[in-house]
Amino acid sequence: MSSGACEEAKCYETLLCLYGWDRKKAYQVYSELAHITDTSEPFASYAERCGGIIGNTEEALAIWRTVRDAFDRQTFPFTVLTPESVYFPRMKGEFFPFIYASGDISLLQRKIVTMTGMPHPSIQGRSDMLGAAGALMKEDGVVMAPLDAGLPSFALQVALRFRGNAIGVLSTSLSKCQSEQLVPLQKELMEKALVLTVFAPSRKTERWFGKIRNSFIASISDSVFVAEEKDGGPSWSIADPAAEHGAKLMVPIFASSNPEYQWTKKRVEEGALVYSREKDIKKLLPKKEREILPDLFS
Repeated sequence: MSSGACEEAKCYETLLCLYGWDRKKAYQVYSELAHITDTSEPFASYAERCGGIIGNTEEALAIWRTVRDAFDRQTFPFTVLTPESVYFPRMKGEFFPFIYASGDISLLQRKIVTMTGMPHPSIQGRSDMLGAAGALMKEDGVVMAPLDAGLPSFALQVALRFRGNAIGVLSTSLSKCQSEQLVPLQKELMEKALVLTVFAPSRKTERWFGKIRNSFIASISDSVFVAEEKDGGPSWSIADPAAEHGAKLMVPIFASSNPEYQWTKKRVEEGALVYSREKDIKKLLPKKEREILPDLFS
């Protein structure tokens, strides 16, 4: 039950597996194929005659059959987004050519703020996240967060309760969930909001996928709010690369003044915005929402 560039994604995933998960190589070969053939057709229909580009055609076809079967087993609606889709987010860091989405993809045209933080926050950290996420909902913004325990999932829950403006980003394929405790939230996001991942249905989950997921979030983030995070914590693997690519970074005044959080203090010294009251969240919002034209193919 898919829409969008499903056959193209199957081709890319086949190449990705064939070339040892080298994303750059896989996309280079995929692009070469797209120039000489119709990659919206099944891979098997052109693999033999394009063997000079693909390489080991026999192995590629065997991989494609496994990829195809994994895609075809999906029983819930999902959309494959490519750079040609009007809903495809701008990427300022690492490039991910295929995004798998389940839910309301129109949320991608809204004013989005990435919100994250530690898995075991203080009471103050939860309070700051509640205030910031609530303030964003009052501005009709959208919370985007990794689907992780602690402050990220809390931010998504706040957004769902207020307006439903929430985008959860997975470190698994859409049909998987990294934690049994997060299954109800993931289902609710799919039904009422949006879930994104760069991992195809054919990908077996690996522990290091969290790093790839965080790179993806950093790449598409225009602004990041870190409610509370220890020095060296995983939130910085989103916030720091995003800031390097021009995203706005905001941290609460409580965290920035806490002597235990030297990384947070340093980010403020380097120019990060400080959150001390709800209206401060407006500083993270773009002046206008992305202009989206109707997309007949998403």
